[in-house]
Amino acid sequence: MGTRDEARRPLTAKERRQRELRRKRRRKKKMIRLAVLISGAILAIALIIFIVYMAVKLVGGRVSKEEPIKPKGDTFVIMLDAGHGGADIGLSSGELAEKNASIDIVEKLKVMLESNGYEVVLTRADDTRLSKEERVQAVKDSQADLLVSVHLNYSEDENASGIETYYRKGSDQSKLLADKVVAAVAAETEAKDGGSHVGAFTIINDVEIPAVLVEVGYASNAREAGSLTDDSYQNLTAKGIAKGIIRSLDLGEEDK
Repeated sequence: MGTRDEARRPLTAKERRQRELRRKRRRKKKMIRLAVLISGAILAIALIIFIVYMAVKLVGGRVSKEEPIKPKGDTFVIMLDAGHGGADIGLSSGELAEKNASIDIVEKLKVMLESNGYEVVLTRADDTRLSKEERVQAVKDSQADLLVSVHLNYSEDENASGIETYYRKGSDQSKLLADKVVAAVAAETEAKDGGSHVGAFTIINDVEIPAVLVEVGYASNAREAGSLTDDSYQNLTAKGIAKGIIRSLDLGEEDK
């Protein structure tokens, strides 16, 4: 009886403090273990994200630095496509007609590329209307190394402006070409760089070579529409496209 009575006796203040201290120590140890586990999990996730990021960067970065467009033969054959033609005027604004602006720029671009030693082939050399299928077939028959199609843009927002390029999804060399062209044209013309985007256009999606569609300005923007009828501005646009094309090519030792 004495032992049971002794066990039931109230704890002294000292004993209560000691018991509370032991509980705090046990709680602290649990918190430390939990913190270590969480920190380890965070570090593991961060490491996985870093590895994935570096892998994507390695694969993505390789295109522009190590995989420029290579020629099939001794020299590059470049296909140029002037949008619309004939009864198909395309977009228009005042004196601007898309079919005329596109072929004017293409003709200037042809001269610039040929002066640099490249062979140039056109889908149309005059005011002729070609179907989408005929354009694609012309590209395939040409055995060209790359294709650039020239068009105008349009927006309900009359203030929208700038240069944009479009490329085929999954084609790294097409994206490289699109990136180089849009940057070079924007630099030459001082127009807004609208960037490069995946496009759903037949002329770039139904061919197997690197291909881009360049929208050289907005017909819906009065200022740009006026510029696109100006011979000097067309020259700057063609010069920018030429620079972008050349910068995307594998020129061997000349490119290093």
